[in-house]
Amino acid sequence: MEADADHGLHKERIHYLDWLKVLIVYGILVFHVSLVFTVGGWLVSNREKSVVLGAFAGFCFSWGIPAMFLIAGADARLGLRSQPVREFVRGRFLRLMVPFAAGLILLSPLQRFITSRTPPPPIDSFWTYYLAFFRDLRFDWTLQFVSRYWLHLWFLAYLFAISLACVPVLVWLRRPRGRQLSSRLVAIANHRGGLFLLAAPLCLSQLLLRQRFPVYQDWADVATFTLVFLLGAVLIGDRRFDAAIRREIRWFLLVGVVATLALGWLVFVAPSHLPEDARVPAGARAAFALLWGLNIWCWLLAVLYLGIRWLDFPNPALTYLQKSVLPFYVIHHPVVLLVASFVVTWNLGLWLKFALILVVAFGMTLGLYEFGVRRLRPMRLLFGLPQGRGKHESGSRARLRAPTG
Repeated sequence: MEADADHGLHKERIHYLDWLKVLIVYGILVFHVSLVFTVGGWLVSNREKSVVLGAFAGFCFSWGIPAMFLIAGADARLGLRSQPVREFVRGRFLRLMVPFAAGLILLSPLQRFITSRTPPPPIDSFWTYYLAFFRDLRFDWTLQFVSRYWLHLWFLAYLFAISLACVPVLVWLRRPRGRQLSSRLVAIANHRGGLFLLAAPLCLSQLLLRQRFPVYQDWADVATFTLVFLLGAVLIGDRRFDAAIRREIRWFLLVGVVATLALGWLVFVAPSHLPEDARVPAGARAAFALLWGLNIWCWLLAVLYLGIRWLDFPNPALTYLQKSVLPFYVIHHPVVLLVASFVVTWNLGLWLKFALILVVAFGMTLGLYEFGVRRLRPMRLLFGLPQGRGKHESGSRARLRAPTG
């Protein structure tokens, strides 16, 4: 059977993908809380800044969202193994675009209202603000239009579009020529340093696009998200890559640290070397773009190593957590903004504020998921959750769910 041709995928559930999905999505809450205390400001900002939290946010910024696309690509590859393309697309639409549309109506005005003042304005003025939000909405033909009005939910739209665009490639990977390509890539990966060669398309895309489209979520980032989505489908689609990832981990970490430090120097010590500065020599801008791509690739492989080495096991809590990832992602952002908008005005130390926002926002997000989404059928639909348990969700030998958040 062609669906079973992928090496090592038809026998056992890949538990580490579920764990990585949970850790990455839950970790985004920590990232967003850290942005409250970073230099440069965020939607809500504390007056006192933290170099440590700024370094943490800067480190995670380049590879955190690509890691979500990497896992999503693996999920898509596995999802297409046991359902037709039409059902896959339908599932992605319900899983991603329904929450995306609901988010514009329910969450976007609320988040802009919260961040319009610190602390937020009186709640009795919300309805006026809500109507003004949609009255002032202006469409423009730029990718930033999505994040301007949907804020963090831009990820859902990008993932849906990239998933649809990559369906023909994912289907082709299951065919004989696709499997031959996978075998050739495994052979390359098994040579010392071979996995770095797989980063060539990513680095080349950044070399060609990063200087021209340096703004976040523009075409350089679209290329990154698309390529790592496909690389996730390739790497997890053939378990023979696992051995190469295990063997080369020290090199990934070494090169990743060097690339991170080099990028940090360019951003903070010599900001005139950034790609958006036209005065910078082409060679320096090219170096930045190549370092950017290499940095992303090294830390993505390190993330996969973490899963392969330590997280490939079942756990009763994992079933609950992996179902919560999409609602958690959708809910956490407005919760962080709400909590932070009050806490930053209090006369407390920076680290106490950070801890309070982190703990309260985490608890509120899980509470809203459990009592406001998971147990209510209409809310399950709005937040992309299945309406009932199916056979594909029971047991550790079942396939991974196709969509991801």
